[in-house]
Amino acid sequence: MPLIDEENSHLDTELMGDVAGVFSRNDGLIIDDDGNQWYLWRVDGLESWWRFFEEIIDAPMGRKLANAACDEEENLLQNKELIFTGLFRKKKTKAALEARWKLHGWGLPNISPPSFDSSGLTPLLAGILQAGLERINSSRYRMLWEEKSRLTTVLTLETTSIPLTEANPVLPLHPKGDPLLIELETGWRIDGLGHFMLPIGLFKRLELSCSGLIADITEDERNSWPDFGDGFLSLAIACKRLFIAGEELFLAADIDGWIDSCKSFFGFRGLSSPISGKSLNSPGGIELKFKRVPCLAMTVGYLAGAWVRCEGRPVKVSVNRSDNFDVIRLESRHEISAM
Repeated sequence: MPLIDEENSHLDTELMGDVAGVFSRNDGLIIDDDGNQWYLWRVDGLESWWRFFEEIIDAPMGRKLANAACDEEENLLQNKELIFTGLFRKKKTKAALEARWKLHGWGLPNISPPSFDSSGLTPLLAGILQAGLERINSSRYRMLWEEKSRLTTVLTLETTSIPLTEANPVLPLHPKGDPLLIELETGWRIDGLGHFMLPIGLFKRLELSCSGLIADITEDERNSWPDFGDGFLSLAIACKRLFIAGEELFLAADIDGWIDSCKSFFGFRGLSSPISGKSLNSPGGIELKFKRVPCLAMTVGYLAGAWVRCEGRPVKVSVNRSDNFDVIRLESRHEISAM
């Protein structure tokens, strides 16, 4: 009788096949079959990132997150079939919604009563479910959410007279690449830890929704980043803090090490991979060239955190956009005296 590898026996091969059939990799991005770009998140990592973000932007942002998630999911659903006619239409609609949530690792949605079971960030998933229900019922709602337990959230939906119009995309589409092959355990777990897919457009919408807000950022920190607005800074600094606080192994002793580590760590998560790089004439200074970074704030923030982890010093970040490339420079925030 053949032996079964215990590690592989826990893999959800059906889910892995579904994911590989919809998602692909190209240029360090995760791309769905329509050309939209996605991030692969650890569930607990997103929660930590959200706490950092709200602390930095210095305002309650749950409603804005729900709205950003609703608008992005509304945009993504334009090419998806959620509405059925004929016999068993309610059953088919319910199955289609559940399949979409399972594919992305969001949890289990329920149409009636409107609710979901998930360990993910509640405002985000509430917005995603709202978009699905509005699409199914052809109605625009005012939505409130209430957490009934650690996993269960119930929505209260109030019908409005606002017309149900299509949300405009905030990012261009990207060509597909090779199938996304990830070893997934039951329940969208990787090495025992919960993960899920989130559209990058959601974070871009969140950044845009911060217009007019003044973040709680010191002048020294503010002067160490490109002046792309406080929404950009809050997303980026939250990513930097998350990476510094994390335990991920990231080794980059030279520029080749940086490129290799970025491809394996950031490319795996859909944050884009550099196509080239070079060392700068400053201690630890590097320059990385990217073909495409959909949400610059997120990638730049993670890179800044990686640089601080590698160098043990505060970082200064510069970004130059030219010739359809994003060039990111990381160097010491303060001058180092020659010994």
